[in-house]
Amino acid sequence: MNADAVAILRRRFPGVVFWYGRYTGSWWALLPPPAGWRLVEALDPEELTRAIIQGGSWPWPPR
Repeated sequence: MNADAVAILRRRFPGVVFWYGRYTGSWWALLPPPAGWRLVEALDPEELTRAIIQGGSWPWPPR
């Protein structure tokens, strides 16, 4: 996990809970309302950023 990426995500998206899954190798975020408590998965911090911005889209990642 990249500590710089974590710091950037925390500053950019306060209130969003996120983590890197060592077992899954994926980045995860739990988006609070108004998106409606969504759990999203991404391959990297850039994709996670897109998933957070498009939090109303479900499911994420798109198929």
